[in-house]
Amino acid sequence: MQKITHSVLDLLPSGPAPLRVLVIETSRLLPEIRSKLPNANITAVTEYDAVPEAQELKALDITWALLDYRTQPLPFDAGAFDLVVAEPVLTYALDPYDLLLALGRQLTDVGTLVTAFRNIRYHGVLELLMRGEFPERERHLYAKAEVVRLLNDTLYKEIAFAPGEQDAPASGAAFAAMGFDDTSRDLATAVWLVQAARSTAAVANLKSLYKKETRKQLARLLHRIEYDVDRAENIAALKELCAREGIFPEYLEDFIRETVIHFDRMPISLASLSEGGGPRLRWRESPVRQNNSYA
Repeated sequence: MQKITHSVLDLLPSGPAPLRVLVIETSRLLPEIRSKLPNANITAVTEYDAVPEAQELKALDITWALLDYRTQPLPFDAGAFDLVVAEPVLTYALDPYDLLLALGRQLTDVGTLVTAFRNIRYHGVLELLMRGEFPERERHLYAKAEVVRLLNDTLYKEIAFAPGEQDAPASGAAFAAMGFDDTSRDLATAVWLVQAARSTAAVANLKSLYKKETRKQLARLLHRIEYDVDRAENIAALKELCAREGIFPEYLEDFIRETVIHFDRMPISLASLSEGGGPRLRWRESPVRQNNSYA
């Protein structure tokens, strides 16, 4: 099998959506990013003032910010971007934890970070260590488990990995024979690509259909009903909200599953929402509470 080589481009969406995209020191990929997202509002960060003057970048309609992301705060409003493409940040960040928190603040609550890291468990690195060599200075290397911990600690919800640079399968066999775990051919992978979302897919879908204020109002009513606070009044208000905002039954059911803690406290009388043409709930057994990031 040939060596696999991919870039963060493979983890990006494509299409006509007018996404707000922040690209950090990944300027070489800007032409391809623009091609994948022709209507995106792209902001690019670089510390090198010659980069925006490059001929191949001038016609791409990019907004530039000249700064060193490692030492200077990003000058953007919280929640300003739907997507952050930051290929080198884990490798070169002075404080990866603080930087991931800062990037998370730049994203909307359903936004996504795409980045990459160099794998310390790659057989080439392990071979050097066996010889007492580790020619790394300013660059960070990670194991996947540590990247997962970093992203979890900095409030990212769903994390996916894909091989960026991966050798032929047999390349890590010697270390696997020594007892090194080789899940997903980790020992053969020099670079892992990472996609980390601010919300789970289920919660992101819930957030995408109705305005934040509507979701907040819906959550307030459901929690009041759950804890038996003016239950009849709040059931009536819930029914009115569903009718006014066009909240359909499948959405309401999924929303309840994501937000209600004590599902057994929800009254059967919620079925009265089906009266007068309102939504009809179809309760399933054994609901699983996954997340409370609904607002």
